[in-house]
Amino acid sequence: MAPEARGSERGFSFDYDPGELRCARGCVAQLEAVLAERGLTDALVVTGSNVGANRDVMDPVEAGLDDRLAGVFDETTPAKYLRTGLDGARRVRSEGIDALVAVGSGSSLDVAKVISALTSHDDVEAAAQGALESGEVTVATDGDPTPVVAVPTTLAGADLSVIAGVGLTLDPSGLSDREIPNGSVGDRRLMPTALCYDPALFETTPKGVLCASAMNGFDKAIECLYSRYRTPVTDGTAMRALSLMQSGFETLPRDQMDEGKLYDAVAGVVLAQYGISTPGTYRASVIHAFGHGFSHDYDAHQGTVHGIVAPHVLRYVFDEVDGRRDLLAEALDVDDPATGDDETADRAVDAVAAVSDDLELPSRLRAIDGLARDDFPTIAEAIRNDGLMGGAPEGLDPSAEEIEAVLDAAW
Repeated sequence: MAPEARGSERGFSFDYDPGELRCARGCVAQLEAVLAERGLTDALVVTGSNVGANRDVMDPVEAGLDDRLAGVFDETTPAKYLRTGLDGARRVRSEGIDALVAVGSGSSLDVAKVISALTSHDDVEAAAQGALESGEVTVATDGDPTPVVAVPTTLAGADLSVIAGVGLTLDPSGLSDREIPNGSVGDRRLMPTALCYDPALFETTPKGVLCASAMNGFDKAIECLYSRYRTPVTDGTAMRALSLMQSGFETLPRDQMDEGKLYDAVAGVVLAQYGISTPGTYRASVIHAFGHGFSHDYDAHQGTVHGIVAPHVLRYVFDEVDGRRDLLAEALDVDDPATGDDETADRAVDAVAAVSDDLELPSRLRAIDGLARDDFPTIAEAIRNDGLMGGAPEGLDPSAEEIEAVLDAAW
């Protein structure tokens, strides 16, 4: 096991300006006040068709917006097409709307960022065409993106962020997801101006989606600890996040969730997000790269993949580098000063696996429909080439063969 590299000069910078965070039961009732405080008058709700049809979510959101509700744009999909963002931008322009309220999962939150970025340009059509050519949706240097207020209903952690992914097509008909190029948008001006985390809305989310998304949020905190871009600030947010999520997640699969534990779960995910995404630096790495390897061709939630592979990825990481296993073990309350490095690693990995079990997620890749072991070489190559591998711990550079071995262990 190679020790982590440490420079002779120690120091860090942390430049961050997140939106206002409101976390409380019933806080969506304050949406009108949130907009009024920012001088915003007309908000378009951006969501998917399922959430848009869920009155347990939409009634309190619409009531909270009151007369500042301009309408509902319920056309987002998990694929997050650029076309959807352009359609939303056109509506913002044609109706003179000055705010977006993104409600739902990461796909709706990401599409809202795309809409926001496109509307910073004088010509939204030209901006969309430019994204097809460059692979990136830009924010105009001399323009202002439409402000976004985020109202998440899942725990994956796509909301407190300045980045988003998007499928680069204006005509997805007849195309598979693999045939559509992936693009991105990233700009510090896309950080939501406010975020409302209302536990009552999380209670409406289907259990399978809620629990899988929670594992995605949990792994954000894990990766903050060993990311090469970590800071003492992100150490603090990640360790407290892990503690809160570990204690709170056990209630998520239950039909009647414990209110206190649900609050801990939500607060923990907020903390995990706070540390992982700052302007110019994103701290997700190896586990998230493994999740991305299954983004195409397999009907599996990213969080489900995370729940399966995270313990195996961590075992590989700890075999290769220190990975700050002591901090992970401390955060999950399984540390013991009398144990050696190997036992500390085992305790930390077992604790992560126990969290996945609490969420009632599958433990083996063979549970993913349509996946065969013969697919592993292609998946391993996608994982190795994923951009998030750039944030891996110092000294870790997995080969495709090593990645395949991890996948085999998780099979």
